[in-house]
Amino acid sequence: MFSGKFDKSKSKNNSKTKTKSKGHRFAETKAKKTDRNVISYEDVPLEDYELEKTEMSPQAVKKIIVCVCIALAAGLVVFAFANRDRLSPESIANWWTYDVLGNAGNGYPVTITGTEVNSNNFVLSDGHIAYSSDTSFVTLNSSGSDIFSTQLKYSKPILVSNKNMFLTYDLGGKGYEVNSLDKQLFASNTDDDIYTADIASNGVYAIVTEGNGYLSSLLVFNKDNNRIYKYSFSEYYITSVTLNSNGTACAVTGLSTVNGKVVSAVYILDFSKEEPEQVVNIDGDVIIASKFITDNRIALVGNAASYVVKKGDENFITNSYDSMTLSNYFFNMDTSTYYVALSRSGDGGSCSVFTYDSNGSQKSKVDTDSRADSISVYKDKIALLDSNVANVYNTNGDKVFETETGAGSKRIILSSDTTAYVLSVNQIRFLELNNNSQKATDSVSTKDNA
Repeated sequence: MFSGKFDKSKSKNNSKTKTKSKGHRFAETKAKKTDRNVISYEDVPLEDYELEKTEMSPQAVKKIIVCVCIALAAGLVVFAFANRDRLSPESIANWWTYDVLGNAGNGYPVTITGTEVNSNNFVLSDGHIAYSSDTSFVTLNSSGSDIFSTQLKYSKPILVSNKNMFLTYDLGGKGYEVNSLDKQLFASNTDDDIYTADIASNGVYAIVTEGNGYLSSLLVFNKDNNRIYKYSFSEYYITSVTLNSNGTACAVTGLSTVNGKVVSAVYILDFSKEEPEQVVNIDGDVIIASKFITDNRIALVGNAASYVVKKGDENFITNSYDSMTLSNYFFNMDTSTYYVALSRSGDGGSCSVFTYDSNGSQKSKVDTDSRADSISVYKDKIALLDSNVANVYNTNGDKVFETETGAGSKRIILSSDTTAYVLSVNQIRFLELNNNSQKATDSVSTKDNA
């Protein structure tokens, strides 16, 4: 911005100066250089530029190199710590074997093997999709080709997983099998019908069955499939079981009635001890899911509230749903948090998503206009599947993506900040999340048979 008065006389003098030759201007500039060490590059011919050399001591160069190396090393340490679960020798080996050397698939979408995959029987483990259909257990690489597939003969297959360990059991039946990413590790039958099960990342697994002379029985096996623990319940029907990270303890939730009222109980069992370490009673609610989100805290999701129970503490945290109804939930083991999607309208729509930490304290609340037919979380992104649309929010409550997922969508799993896998009626799809509905529609198949 120019400011002040314009001097016409100076303008005339300048115009006269411009008629002088370039050589004269250069000589004039050189003459003045003894008084002021200033060069006007506008007046100096290109061939007369002089470059000033700046010499740097070896010590200074060494310091710069050391600082750069330290910064790079620190960055690598932070990256490795943030991705420590994904940088295990097993994860790296699997990535090299199945995604680099074995990357021969035709890409997604992939047609499922079998006629149906239950929404809960669809998981993402170390970047690899695994599912149990009505006929098969299958793992896939990043380009959609089979890593491993085995036939199932279960009436109601249920899949539970932990990293690259997978347990599929026949709900209400007796059969079960344990698989890794690329092979079957064990298959067997229990003596009684199976109610529920869980597996730890080290291969320890727990199965709850109908009890012979009891209401329920807990059977725990090590990675070699030898039974290491058994406990029978005479007062409660067991509804869920969760193992701690190293498979040395578990928490089971049970259901009973006392004087016509519903009572739930949480048993915490250490496999080195015969009797339960702790029993916590929760009146008036049915616990439908549980998870060790740290080694000494268990998150519980009920019909009326969610809870956090701490080992060794008879008191527990209750987070009531108030007038809202449970629509869906999600346990995030990476951040030791859990999420409940509660419908404000009561019909499953207009969900608010609450985030709680391992102490049961509310970390965030996101109000949406979306249903939560499925919920998935990756870092600070929360994805809700509403029919055939994925709505993705950050924990500040901002909607960051709205992407069409294709016909017959049943479950969404976030694989990064901007990508997701979707289970449909007969396909598995890979999506680039965006806000362009037309582009998203064009990128997925809509040929599912509803």
